[in-house]
Amino acid sequence: MSKEKRESDTTSMLRQGWISVALWMTVGLLLEGLLGYKAPGYLGDPQRRELLRLAHTHGTLLGVVLVVASLTAQRFAAPPRLAQLGLQIGSVMMPVGFLLAGIWHPEGDPGLAIWLVPPGALLVIFGAVAMALNQSRAR
Repeated sequence: MSKEKRESDTTSMLRQGWISVALWMTVGLLLEGLLGYKAPGYLGDPQRRELLRLAHTHGTLLGVVLVVASLTAQRFAAPPRLAQLGLQIGSVMMPVGFLLAGIWHPEGDPGLAIWLVPPGALLVIFGAVAMALNQSRAR
């Protein structure tokens, strides 16, 4: 992999991570506002409240994971492109699945968008394991 391509890949992961942190922290602020103003659509629906909180926390944490993964790739060996893609795509699928499943859901069940969460989680796990193996091989 050329040095320019490696830098471009890690830069896009770093940018996505910081955008994700900013976006999902904004969602968290919005959720605090709904809680503060005692919005009935938020407080009266415990499942919605839980799914939206899961979206906020997963989105923020996975944004931080992307930043750390990018800095690791810049400092040490670059991970395989497939690992980066797994981290980047999974970091979007998981929180968006929770968010959409919380916005609209039938009585007692999460919305259909919850099906985005398990493959997103598998992609993130795959990316993390591939990065760990890549780091151990680089030594």
